[in-house]
Amino acid sequence: MTRRLFLALLLAAATLATSLVPGTASAQTVYVQDTDDGYLNLRRGPSSKQGILMRLTAGTALQITGAQGNWRQVILPDGMRGWVHGRYIAQQYFAQRPYSFVVRRTSDGYLNMRRGPGTRFGIIRRLHAGQMLLWNGVRDGNWTQVQLPDGTNGWASLKYLTAVN
Repeated sequence: MTRRLFLALLLAAATLATSLVPGTASAQTVYVQDTDDGYLNLRRGPSSKQGILMRLTAGTALQITGAQGNWRQVILPDGMRGWVHGRYIAQQYFAQRPYSFVVRRTSDGYLNMRRGPGTRFGIIRRLHAGQMLLWNGVRDGNWTQVQLPDGTNGWASLKYLTAVN
């Protein structure tokens, strides 16, 4: 057997072996679903007895990197890693009911409604404290897509919004 053929077969075998190891498949995006508690615990390990790292809200995007039983190892958009129970995630986010948000008071006196999820996107409107917004269930990190009563759609930082039912 030639050295080149041997190396090619060795590389193919290594690639196949890596693809068979659990948790090495390409990451899959999933979303936190609505829960009775209003949040999903991100845990240190694959058990409800493991410590809670943080609470995730419905609509939060996650990347699955591994699995153990009913638990999924995930990475958040900010790079934080942990485990969530697979029962509370899905490939799409399905809001159980429409929510509204009210704009909180800000130090500037207004909140910028933007064209996309982040400060690098252009400003559509300035929103003032007490203004009501409808939520359509779309989130991207700490940003959410909202709609004004006149039908204008845009994005706002969740830091300055309070959910109301």
